[in-house]
Amino acid sequence: MATSFWVIIGMIAVTAIISRSIVSIIKVSKSGGGKGESQKLDDLESDLATLEQDLEDARSRIEVLEKIVTDDKYNLGKQIDDLAN
Repeated sequence: MATSFWVIIGMIAVTAIISRSIVSIIKVSKSGGGKGESQKLDDLESDLATLEQDLEDARSRIEVLEKIVTDDKYNLGKQIDDLAN
């Protein structure tokens, strides 16, 4: 008798959990997921454009540094030795 009581309590608990999950899924699907996804996509595209611009800026800076370092007038080794003295 006591075992059937706990089985019924367990079944009620499982049914409540499943029902709650179904209600949550329905709420999420009705909450305008299309608008949220569209906004997220726009935000990601904006972030991507910003990162692409940052990458292009970094590339141009590296090119300038490479020109400076490879210039014959720029003697890096001599300057490092001078700093050591």
